[in-house]
Amino acid sequence: MEIISVDQDNKEKVVNFLREISLVHEINEEVIMNGEFVYDEEIIGLLSFEEFNKLGLIRYFIFRKVVGEEIILELFKKIITKAKARGIKALITLVVKKDAIDIFKSLGFYEIDQDDVFIEETAIKSTKFKDAYVLKYDLQ
Repeated sequence: MEIISVDQDNKEKVVNFLREISLVHEINEEVIMNGEFVYDEEIIGLLSFEEFNKLGLIRYFIFRKVVGEEIILELFKKIITKAKARGIKALITLVVKKDAIDIFKSLGFYEIDQDDVFIEETAIKSTKFKDAYVLKYDLQ
């Protein structure tokens, strides 16, 4: 298994991977370019973020099969390096599935108050993400 940075040469393979995942309806190619993927004879997972000023919002954290914690940690470290290089000060994720909270907390994310979170100037409590847990990771 190896972790590969998304670039122009492999972007189409990543898009095809996301199209195979039924939960993904809209694919943002700009966000994909901020990603890293896990490859083992095929793409088995992707982690990427979208930029909002000095914040990065985790947009794609998708796997087609279970991978070990060491792979997740290595993938996350590469995303941190990429985010820092782009001037990002913190990563934010909205977690809908409670089981995923432990994954993010093990990476160093912590829960923040929903009252401080807005999506396009709308309080998160007034969006479809009103039941999501909001987690943050500060980049040093």
